[in-house]
Amino acid sequence: MPDSGHNNGAYQLITPPNLLKAKVGSGDGRKGIDAEAIRQASQAIQGMAEEFEERVTLEIAMLMKLSHDLDNDPSRAPKIASKVARVGHEISGQGATFGFELITEVGASMCRYIKGLRSPEHLNGDVLRAHADAMRAVIKNHVKGDGGSVGAELVESLGKLVDRMTA
Repeated sequence: MPDSGHNNGAYQLITPPNLLKAKVGSGDGRKGIDAEAIRQASQAIQGMAEEFEERVTLEIAMLMKLSHDLDNDPSRAPKIASKVARVGHEISGQGATFGFELITEVGASMCRYIKGLRSPEHLNGDVLRAHADAMRAVIKNHVKGDGGSVGAELVESLGKLVDRMTA
């Protein structure tokens, strides 16, 4: 089958429109990003960050309750593991959006723990409490970002705990 346009030396140069440039503008002030809209969006995210801290505080309390429920009735481990996985997923998915990268890492560690279990019956309340305590420290101290060297040590120690408990 001949290569249309190239077999006889003829070709057509097609230049698609620059859709991004049309949205942002060319710098002459006629079109562009609305600075006021960006400011309003930033304020909305800041307000949601405060709500995030409140939600995480409630999730921490639930994690603590679940860890004690697990200690009292290990037969509930499959349901508790499912709830813990949901909490870890939500926290790890939203933390960085609101400037809490460290809590994202702690939530991700908790998810890795749940996924790494051979079965839900191996779920351990102490590991859940360690993650909940780490989250509590981040929220209580309003630790934004990755927490620096202390945050790195915290994530590393949780990682070692998860490795040991899922091996």
